Order: sequence, then C-alpha cells, then structure tokens
Amino acid sequence: MKIQRREFIIKSGVGVAAISTLPSTNLGSSLISASKGSDDIIRQLSQLNDNDIPDLLKHQINDAGNRWDGGIANGWEVPNVHSTKEFISSLGTAYVSKFSRYYLSPELEKALERAAACLVNIQHEDGTIDLHTTNFRSPPDTAFIVNDLCPIYACLKRLNKSGLEQTITSLSTFIENTGKCFLIGGVHTANHRWVISSALAWVNHFFPSQKYVKRIDEWLSEGIDFDTDGQYSEKSVGAYSPICDNMFTVIGRLLDRPELQEYARKNLDMTMYYIQPGGEVVTDASGRQDRAYQSFVDQYYYAYRYFAIKDNNSEFAAVCKLIEREMPENILKRIIRYASFILEDAIFEKDMPDDSSIPDNYFKRFSYSGVFRIRRGTTDISVIENNPTFFTFRKGNAVMQSLRLGAAFFGSRGQFISESCTMDGNIIKLSKSKTRGYMQTIPEKDRNGEVTWNDASRAARKEDGIQSMLFNVEISENNGKVTIDIEITGTEFVPVSLEMSFRVGGELKGVVANKINQNSHFLEKNRGQYVMGDDVISFGPGCNAHKWSQLRGMTTKQDGHSVYLTGFTPFKHKLEIY
Repeated sequence: MKIQRREFIIKSGVGVAAISTLPSTNLGSSLISASKGSDDIIRQLSQLNDNDIPDLLKHQINDAGNRWDGGIANGWEVPNVHSTKEFISSLGTAYVSKFSRYYLSPELEKALERAAACLVNIQHEDGTIDLHTTNFRSPPDTAFIVNDLCPIYACLKRLNKSGLEQTITSLSTFIENTGKCFLIGGVHTANHRWVISSALAWVNHFFPSQKYVKRIDEWLSEGIDFDTDGQYSEKSVGAYSPICDNMFTVIGRLLDRPELQEYARKNLDMTMYYIQPGGEVVTDASGRQDRAYQSFVDQYYYAYRYFAIKDNNSEFAAVCKLIEREMPENILKRIIRYASFILEDAIFEKDMPDDSSIPDNYFKRFSYSGVFRIRRGTTDISVIENNPTFFTFRKGNAVMQSLRLGAAFFGSRGQFISESCTMDGNIIKLSKSKTRGYMQTIPEKDRNGEVTWNDASRAARKEDGIQSMLFNVEISENNGKVTIDIEITGTEFVPVSLEMSFRVGGELKGVVANKINQNSHFLEKNRGQYVMGDDVISFGPGCNAHKWSQLRGMTTKQDGHSVYLTGFTPFKHKLEIY
C-alpha cells in the first residue's frame, strides 16, 4: 500500500472522520483574532458561517414525496444523513447567534423544518441511520450524529420560538428514537463505546430515563482504554483522541461525573507535547487511519477551550490562541463546527484566562505510545518505535516527514522496524535482528506422500543455510542538532538504502537526481539541504555505493521528495541533521 502524508480531518463537531488532500501549510494567515470571551469567538465564527448559508440553501433537496426531500447530497450527489446534519448545524448556528445576519431569520425556519423532517423520514425503525460510505443501520454512526446535533437542538429549543415548533418536534422525535439502538447496539472500535455513551448522555439529558444511564455504566464498567502517557489505546492523535476527549467532557458534564473528565484533561496535557510548529500534530504512531497523515490541533479546540475556562489553565488557553492566530485559513475555518457547542454551554460565557505559552523546549518519552518528542523552539523531532518511519524532523515550514531504512534481506524482513528500544543517557538506541534460512525435505518418518506445502509441512522441515541481519540505530540530540549512527551487520554484501522523505513544496540542494524514479534523489557525498522559504534542513554526509533506492521489501516511497543514501553490508554510517 502506498503511504501518503495527506491531511486527516474530522468533518464535524465530534463526528465522522474523513480524509482529504490539502496544500502545504502556510503559517500565519488568520481569519480570527484571538478571543478571550464567548462573544468574541462567536461573533467571528458567525461571520464565517454566514458566508456559507446562501450556497447551502441552494443545495437543499426539493422533491416532494422523496424520502430525502429537505436533505442534502454530498459532492458525489449522494443524499446522506451527515450532510443533512451539517446543514442543520450550520443553519441552526446562524439562526441562534445574535451576531449572525440570519439571527431569528424566517428565511431559515422553513429550511430547518424540512431538513429536520428529512432526518425522521430516513431514520430506520430501530433508531439507526446509515453511514452511506460503509456502515449501515449503524449504532456508532448514529451516535456521532446525535453528539453533533444535540447542542444546536438545545439552542433552538431554548429559544421557545413559534416558527420552530415543527423543527423541534422532528428533532425531538429523531433524538429520542436513537435511544432504542443505543440501548442494544454494538460497536466496531474502541472509541465507539464512548461516542455511544456520550450520545446516551444527551438522550438522557432531554428524555431522562435510568435505562440510558444503566447502558452507559455497562460500557464504562469494561474499563477505559487509557495509558499512563495520557493516551487512548488507538493512539490516534489526529482523529480519535480528540473525539474521546470531547465525549468524556460531555459525559462528565451531563451526568455530573467529573472524574470522567480527568481522561480528557490528561490527554490534553499529553497532546501539548505532540503539537508541532504551525499547529500540526504528530500522527506517525497512530494505530488508526490517520497514521502519517497531516493533521492539526484544531480538532481539540472545544476541549482545550472548555478546560482552559473550567481550570483557569493558561497553557490550554495558549493552544486556543495558537489555533485562532496562527493556523491557515483552510484549517481555521473548521472550528466553525464548534460554534453550537460554545453557544449551548454556559461555561463558555466566561472569559478564558490569559494565555501563557505552549511547551517548546523539552525531551520527553511516551513509552506506552512508543514515541520520543523533542522540541527546541521551531525545531521539532520525533523518534518512533516499532514503525518503519523511525524519525521525523522539522524546522519551521521545512519538514523531513520520515526517515526509513531497509536492506534487501528476504523480502519485508529487511525493512527496519525496531523491535527494542533502550536509553543510554540521552542516546536513543533502536535495534532489530532477523534470521532466515532454507527448508529441507520433510524427515522420512513424517512423509506419507500426501503432504502439501502448508504451515504444518513447513514446520516439519529443518531449516539450514541460516542468514542473519542485525540493525542498530543510535540517535542523539544536542540543541536541535541530531546525530544518527547506523550499523547493519550479518550476511555480507546485502544492498542497503536509507530514505529521507521531504514534504512537497520545498527545494533540494546538493543532491543528484535518480534517473529511474520521479521525485527521487541520491546524496552521493558531502551535505544536502532542503529549503522551504526561510527554513533550511541540512543533512549528510552522503554515501552512494549503488543506485537501487527502493529495495525489494522496502516500504513504498511516500509522496514528496525522497533522498537516498545507499551501501552494502556490513554498513556503517553517521548521519547529521540540523
């Protein structure tokens, strides 16, 4: 599978994950000025949200008698619940915000009424909806919808306005009906348990019943998949960790169980050390589909703002200011999805504390996650265990998105993925050892003339001609300068390739183009540079014993500019990066 570093986003407030490609980050452009109070942020989010309303209204389905009448189709012209829910959230936010030009607008009332009726029309009798891209009659995807829909439902209901009666009736019917599937429905993934529990907390909030609380307690009684690093078991910094934070924040608040909010707090503490210059977060160690995708800290905005206020936490406030001040427009606009959450909860009427700063000078190991995080100002470094990408490095906008190592040793066995990790002072030591031989005939006593080539027959064969490969990688850092000592021993004259992958958008210097593969280069000697604006990564010295870059069994080249150092075993090389 070709691995591409693209952007991973959460399309809605605490909801459905989706992948899309974005251009390279341009730091510093901002649509929103930093805000302390609810009025400041809602005023600005409302203005951004208003810009989308005319186009949304044009796309509402108008087909009387069609079950999707009043709903919304996606870009592929597939009517679906999620687009319809987002339509309701956007129009509802405009309708309830006193800073919107659509505040209490009769123009939106009929559109909201028709969209809410559509939700009821397409809801299955068991209370579920379909995630049209993959999951059908899905309790967890229904729960995502409920978690996103309930804040705007609460805001609309609170108005007690005559033009909204039918909208409120339809939304009430839809939300109450979902409780049926949450009481008995199952899940696919770890985070779904908390998504359903949060949805149940919302249903119970509007339609109180001990049966909903009992079902939440059944999920919670399994225990919460949370390690001492402050991370959930999926280790999904770019997608599902922020979702879990939002869910535990909501469950704790609606059920008055503050102890559950501690999981969100601890994860937010940890995540501060995963934030890179410009607001990206480290995703290379994720156990989910956001792995090695470009993701941003904006997905944590709701939780960081909530606890910045609740705990008077100046560092959390600093993360909110980073999102508001420094992130690019295409990322920043996504926090519009949190407007209804801010409007619904009275805690956001309070000002955030004065911000301090996000940690930017540290060396930390997150042992359960298998990640070392090193930050020296705008220089950001990750060392990752048990991963083909064992090292990343960035200086401002200049990004080395991966360092990978391979040897042409019996297929994928030659891909360096560390099996052990130790520390010697400030030196990180990664290692891997593999052997492979050749199978003999089955012993005569075990032959029956009917044996096929299967696992059982292979286990019965003696292996000889054993070959070995031992990888040792030592990484040390000093004030942002990194030294990587690589030694590969064992079977001799095995081709070796070290791949440095740089993000698209910059310029390489001091390298030689690979005549076979596009966007591929060799560093033959001396040093090379990767230049992105005013930011420069220097690397070297080079070595180039052969021109085979993508070895058999090696992980496929990432999107971007790759630079290769090559050799044969026994291989020993010292690489410096700064």
